[in-house]
Amino acid sequence: MTGNPEPKGSHGQVGSGSDREVIAEALRLLAELDDTPLTQMTPLFYQHGFEELVMTTRGLLRILGHDPDA
Repeated sequence: MTGNPEPKGSHGQVGSGSDREVIAEALRLLAELDDTPLTQMTPLFYQHGFEELVMTTRGLLRILGHDPDA
């Protein structure tokens, strides 16, 4: 994540693809968050990362047969 203080993400509807796509997105997001240098971890980075994690977790819950809105 060079030069950009926020996780890239797909900027689309995270968690709404096929099961494989949702799992791949979750793995990609975790790796990207883990690989971010401390100097790029700004409040905006954390807010954006949190929102992406929420969307990805909702997709994973859907895959597991749970309604994330319940």
